Amino acid sequence: MKRLDLYLALDHGFTHAVMLGVPVLILGLAHDGDHPRAALVAWFALAGMAYGFGALPAGWFAARDPGATLSGGLALAAVGLALAGLMPSLVGPALIIAGAGLAAYHPAGIGVLAERYPHSTGRALARNGIGGNVGQVVGPLLAGTWIWLTPAAVFLLFAGAALVLLAFGYGVAPRGGRRVGRAALRPLLTAPVVLMQFASAANGFAFRAMMVLLPLVLYDHLDASAEHATLVAAAMVTAATLAGIPGNLLVGPAIDRFGPAPLVAATNVAVLTGVALYAAALAGTLPGGLVLATVGVALFGAATYGSQPALNTLLAQLTGPEGRSVLYGVTFALRFGVSFGAPLLVLALAPWLAAPATMTLLAALAVVPALMVWRTISRRC
Repeated sequence: MKRLDLYLALDHGFTHAVMLGVPVLILGLAHDGDHPRAALVAWFALAGMAYGFGALPAGWFAARDPGATLSGGLALAAVGLALAGLMPSLVGPALIIAGAGLAAYHPAGIGVLAERYPHSTGRALARNGIGGNVGQVVGPLLAGTWIWLTPAAVFLLFAGAALVLLAFGYGVAPRGGRRVGRAALRPLLTAPVVLMQFASAANGFAFRAMMVLLPLVLYDHLDASAEHATLVAAAMVTAATLAGIPGNLLVGPAIDRFGPAPLVAATNVAVLTGVALYAAALAGTLPGGLVLATVGVALFGAATYGSQPALNTLLAQLTGPEGRSVLYGVTFALRFGVSFGAPLLVLALAPWLAAPATMTLLAALAVVPALMVWRTISRRC
């Protein structure tokens, strides 16, 4: 693996490791008694919004200088994480700073890969996606060491990892002074790109609802203790994340062979299928219980992670290098920023519609624009 590819994969993994590790650290901070759990969750939600919507300015900066954007993001994340470790009383604002820094990776890193591998974008993005999958497994495990260390110590470990990664990537990512003109932004207003933004945002909504609410949903549907529900949820989240690795490996070559548009449609249909199996198993509509629910979650994980290289490859094909990172900035702002409202939406609809059924509905919303964009692209060809 080339050093640039490794750097981008590690940066991708680090980004997801922190975002999935912080909720575990929230448990540790609340356990210490110095921070109310509700306040910590609220701060993390704000950090998630900074992470999501921060992709907008990050995409603009990345279009001009992707290397500096990646380095600046890691440096800002290191500052926020170090502040959380050294000054626990400021952990809330520190999380927002870290979230804003982590926002840099997706528009900058994926833009670099799309430009570096124009004829094998699908494979390149799929390989990079595996780095994100590994980070999502490692992050919560590392965060869980607060039991033996302290939450503050784990924050400092994350900050140290950011600095090591910053040093490793020094001078690796491309630098440039590219200007972004109006012509480069015109693809943002075309029908295929608009449809893809709807598909991406809806897919992100389903993902956030599934992954965040798994413990609560399982606790409601299992006649078991909160500890048991937590263990089952952890196993299911791990299954979904690990399934994303073969999902990326299978989808990457298929994108380069068949084109990204049919893969966007197929993966979103598979996401819906996985969520529907999970919901039916919990509701007892289909036999199989937790085994079928786990199969559904694994299919959901393989498909939702596989959908990302397909979607990002298609977006790369629909715009030029000058405005591509800006386009990715808009995409990830919608996908990550807006999706943090998904758990709140599911809980708000709970009196009228059960949570698993609401998750199925959210997954179905992504299928319609995905099929429409496939049809639109097919007509153009």
